[in-house]
Amino acid sequence: YLFSLPFLFVILSGLKIKGLSALQVFQLWRLIQFLKNSGQFSRKNFGKSPASTSVTTNEAYKLLGLTRGCSKDEVLQSAMKLQKKIHPDMNRELRTERLSQLVNEARDKILKNDFD
Repeated sequence: YLFSLPFLFVILSGLKIKGLSALQVFQLWRLIQFLKNSGQFSRKNFGKSPASTSVTTNEAYKLLGLTRGCSKDEVLQSAMKLQKKIHPDMNRELRTERLSQLVNEARDKILKNDFD
């Protein structure tokens, strides 16, 4: 109820004192509603990085070129081999930051799900 439209109108006069126009307050309300409905900022996901849920376990295995049942050393070696090729510090001319993040997420997902 805290982010409902009637509540917005009640506090509108108080926000005008702070220097926000009605349009800015409405846009802020819409942004809060979008973020709330996306689930990204819900209580169950609070404190987790948003990117940590973007790779499924099957995708992680495909990304690292591995199959289920592989050893922990194989996972680490495969991730290291890929990182040597695509890490942003190694390839400054290419924008590989997101690829590097995906490799790290895939490695962490496999290690967490299958070896913990």
